[in-house]
Amino acid sequence: MSTMIYPMRLKRDESVLFKNAARRKGVSLAEFLRQAGRREARQLETEPASLRLSREGFTLPDWPGANERDKIRSAIRSRHVSR
Repeated sequence: MSTMIYPMRLKRDESVLFKNAARRKGVSLAEFLRQAGRREARQLETEPASLRLSREGFTLPDWPGANERDKIRSAIRSRHVSR
């Protein structure tokens, strides 16, 4: 059963872009927009691992004497080759 949820108004350039993409994919404009919406919705359902770990209380240890900037600089110096 088909249900109209939300009528869409597209700008002319968006309409042309979406219609051409749907035609290349071999689906209707409506199906093209449904697939794009599903794909976007699925991405929002999964949370990044870093956020999950942060919520679980995971933290990196604080090492005395070397902050993040010092670590990055030393890594760059160790890889630098003088010519």
